[in-house]
Amino acid sequence: MRDQDVLRAVADGLSGLDMDRPAEDIIAAGNTRRRRRLAAVTAAGVMLAGLALAVPALTGSGPASPPSAERPASMAPTQLVAFSVASKPDGTVLLTLSKKQVADPDAVRKALSEAGVPAEVRVGSTCYSVPPPRPNDRIFPSHSEADADTLLVINPSAIPKGAVVSIGYKDSHGPVSFGLAWKNRMTCSNM
Repeated sequence: MRDQDVLRAVADGLSGLDMDRPAEDIIAAGNTRRRRRLAAVTAAGVMLAGLALAVPALTGSGPASPPSAERPASMAPTQLVAFSVASKPDGTVLLTLSKKQVADPDAVRKALSEAGVPAEVRVGSTCYSVPPPRPNDRIFPSHSEADADTLLVINPSAIPKGAVVSIGYKDSHGPVSFGLAWKNRMTCSNM
């Protein structure tokens, strides 16, 4: 069989197919579906990592405390954690910020610093610099928003020297903004 015979047989076999949709549209639709699936898988992975960190804290899997009498009535009920910072084996840092309550900015800044992330954290304002540090997708490899939390993955090794992660809360139910700013050229404005 010659090449022309093969091509004619293939063309005859495809002649009944509906090929009105351009290939670019088909490729674009596939790319959109792939990005959505990747975003869903990434968000699910971040949520699972947060859950893996939260379950031991909630179940009290730490060292046992000595037995005590009843809990005094003056003790306040257990409060939800406003934030958590976890260093991951790949060198990234997972920051979870609760939308149900505002975290103490100094405590968040200190926890991030201990994890190797220089940060400026504010309530009611957000900070930026002009010009900003060069954008780098490696600094924030993923970010997701849930009803109760904001989950942010930070790669400390990708942060340029002299730059800080800028995090701003509007209020306990408002948006959380984040970005990168030069520490010595920061401007902060109300949200």
